[in-house]
Formats: sequence, structure tokens, C-alpha cells
Amino acid sequence: MQKKWGAALLLCAALFMGARPAAAAEEIPKNIYEWVQSTARQSYYFNKEYIQFASDAHGYIDMTKILVPTLRVYDQIQIQDVVSKRRWRMLPLDGYGDLSGAAEYLMIDLRTGVVHVTAHEDLDSTWGTLSREENTKEIALTELSDKDVERKFIDAIINYSMSHQEAMIRRSRGILSDADRAALEEKKQKMLESADNANEKPAKKDKNEQKKKKES
Repeated sequence: MQKKWGAALLLCAALFMGARPAAAAEEIPKNIYEWVQSTARQSYYFNKEYIQFASDAHGYIDMTKILVPTLRVYDQIQIQDVVSKRRWRMLPLDGYGDLSGAAEYLMIDLRTGVVHVTAHEDLDSTWGTLSREENTKEIALTELSDKDVERKFIDAIINYSMSHQEAMIRRSRGILSDADRAALEEKKQKMLESADNANEKPAKKDKNEQKKKKES
């Protein structure tokens, strides 16, 4: 029996019929997956219900490293390309007549700017795993242009993580250090002060305008 890519990923085979990127964008659960972009060949998603920080050897949360599963939904041309490459490499093709996409598990190192693809799984139309490769590649973000599709995808994940740090911390398997906790509290306080200042300016403006009207 084929391994499934998590119970949350089980979707019907009809998901991949017809125009794949458009259908996938409509069918994939929005409460679990964040759509980032679609190209002519595939659509890109990441699992926002799982995304979290890694932990170091001492059990502390490492906020410089992001762990996130990603999902790619292929069109027919991309499917043919993947199958052709496997055939050229003389790799097994059992089940690849039903290839529909891929799952990649990423570890994004913010300090070094390197993305580690810790696992790659080719998926069929029921999200069963056709094959799995581990530690497949590393991507140096500095070597990619800002317009590169992969760079845009990773940047979107990083930006999401920056605005959802507290949720990611709760999800992470580790302990938040005192230093990181203090830094988060300081950041939160600055955001509150900034919001208060933003609210005060319109109030002062209205008050001054009312004063001018009375004087005139």
C-alpha cells in the first residue's frame, strides 16, 4: 500500500483533471495551504498549518531556521518532463501514469540564505507517494534573481513567517529562549506604540480642524 502524504492532503482524483493549476487553486483547502503563485507549468503552495521553526541540539527553538512542507501541482507538460527525466535516468516508472505533483520538505536557513530540500516526493492523483528522495538539493538564495520563480516562492514563505512568528513558535517542538522571548516582547511593544501613534494623528488633525472652524 502506498504511503499517503498526510491525512490532510487526501483529495479526490478529480482535483487534477482538466486545467490543473486553476482546478487545484479552487480545490486545495485554503485553511491548510497558502497559494503563492502559478506558472505555465505548475502551481506553488505551502502548508501554513505546519510551518514552524526548527530546534537546536539543546532543545531551544531556532528562529533562524524555518521548516515547511510545500506542494506543487503539475500541468501535463511538467508531468511529461518529470517522466522523461526518470526514464532517461533509468528509474522506476510504476504509477507515473498518474503523476500529478510533488511534495518538498524545506528547511530555510535565514542566517546563511540557503534552502535545504530535505525530502522530495512525487505524488499521484490521490496524494499517494510514488517515490521519495532525501536531501536532494540546496538552493542558495543569493544565486537567484529577484524575478526567479523559486526565489519568489521562498520569499513568500519567509514573509509569511515574519508575520506569523507567535503561531509558529506555538507549533514548534522546542523551548523559546529568554533572549528570543524578550526580543519578541520588544517587537510587540513597538508595534503597539506605532499603532497608537497612527491613531493619535487623525484624532489631533480632527481636533485642530474643529478648533479652526470655531475661531473662524
